Amino acid sequence: MVNKAYRSILALSAMTASLSSVALEAIPDDELNHYTGQAFITVDASSYSDATLGNYEFTRVNLGLDIETLSNADELRIGEFDRSYGADGTAPIVDDNRNIVFNADGSVAVHDADIIIQNFALGRVDNYNDPENAEIVPFKIKDPYIELAYKTDPGNSSIRRIAGVRIGFGQAQGDLSGDLISLTGNLEGEIRGPASIAYDYACGGGGSASFLDCLLLAVAGSTEIYGEVKLLDATDGPNAGVDTLDGAPYLKRASWIGVPKGERFNSDDTGLVAGLIDDLTEVKDCLVLGTTTCFRTTNYQSVYIGDKTKDFANGSASGVFVSLQMEDVPWKDLSGLAGATRVYTEKGAFLNIARYADANGQMRYPLYLDLYNALTGEPRVATCIGRTKGC
Repeated sequence: MVNKAYRSILALSAMTASLSSVALEAIPDDELNHYTGQAFITVDASSYSDATLGNYEFTRVNLGLDIETLSNADELRIGEFDRSYGADGTAPIVDDNRNIVFNADGSVAVHDADIIIQNFALGRVDNYNDPENAEIVPFKIKDPYIELAYKTDPGNSSIRRIAGVRIGFGQAQGDLSGDLISLTGNLEGEIRGPASIAYDYACGGGGSASFLDCLLLAVAGSTEIYGEVKLLDATDGPNAGVDTLDGAPYLKRASWIGVPKGERFNSDDTGLVAGLIDDLTEVKDCLVLGTTTCFRTTNYQSVYIGDKTKDFANGSASGVFVSLQMEDVPWKDLSGLAGATRVYTEKGAFLNIARYADANGQMRYPLYLDLYNALTGEPRVATCIGRTKGC
């Protein structure tokens, strides 16, 4: 697991930047006086003590880069090692009806790696079928970094071992595409749209909503509703729609996303109808008002990181990282949110695309889906000239 996972995460870092080697020559002092600037690479060292987990030291190498990239890979696979269903929050593989899939030996099937994204890509190509007018819209990254975490011996701080490594982005914005087969960590977003879309989905031909559900949705009409989405366990049973298993801090190898069990849809509108939305929309068994709230991650072939309606300075997401741990690691939370301290990770790979503070200090989600696409799926943007994927 160690060799495969480290090769994967190092390959990911190589995709983000390509640096040319040049000969270095000394600059005389009198000439150097004419220049001012900022270090291209800086190194930060810090430490952290946790009463339960122990003592840690961190070394972060900050790369003062602004990167624009269009990258494609057949598969991104990190954290390939044996896990079993339920252990440390490992989610099962389920079929389209949310029934658990079993192996030939009768054990519950789980994905064989923490993160599996096939046909992975960053960035997109507009007018991809017209080579002369095709336009690359890159995925933008500012201030990437590589960080090592060391676990120190409580009795002797000079004895330490590498506990984990992460690659992160100070800011990121753009299209992330792929077949999201298995995800581990935090993937948070918001779905938002008029209740009429939920009515069409749940009460149209073949819908499963009850008469009362449809009546409420019909009355709500154009009232805008929204809810928070996370990675889910979508088994057809008591765990349906939960975002953790057996008290684990987060799901491992999840393949479903949606509004978690027990959460509710909300509305910023005022009045009686808007009030009823909050009172009557508690999610149970992956349903609310007859509308499905659990979806396969593979339904979303492309997701936009950040706010596509704003420029990079005001619409980029912060705190995004992918990491690999040999044991528990409390990484520093770089989301910028008030009160944010640590992102607690466990053995294996971890993808963090979570809530963050924007340029004005307001809480934002890195992913936004309109209600229609949340229910029907998000098509892949083109990431190659002449084809949508598989360059």
